[in-house]
Amino acid sequence: MTVEIHAADVAKFANGRKVVSVTKPGTMKVPSKAGDPVDQPFNTGDVMLVDAGGRAIVAPLNFAGATDIARLVIEGDPHAVTDSHSLRALATAVIGFAAQVVAPEPTRELTTEERV
Repeated sequence: MTVEIHAADVAKFANGRKVVSVTKPGTMKVPSKAGDPVDQPFNTGDVMLVDAGGRAIVAPLNFAGATDIARLVIEGDPHAVTDSHSLRALATAVIGFAAQVVAPEPTRELTTEERV
């Protein structure tokens, strides 16, 4: 099943992959540990890694989710430390959230007095 996710490019890479920032909330099915797919909501500002065709490599990830993965890695969780998906998720989070912090979208036009 295909889900359309509205997102803006954050970074493009030589292999065609892109880190994107979600611009419209929604829900997508993701695999679960129990085996059956579950609905995972995502929000504006979540970040993703997509391939050259726009297919998700890392599903929408929020800052709290990235922090949870980082905590597991730091604590030495064997699965998180050796799992290539965790590495891709953390790399996506670093690039995606850094772009939001360094160059966030303006929320409104500044007046001349505020610019000075």
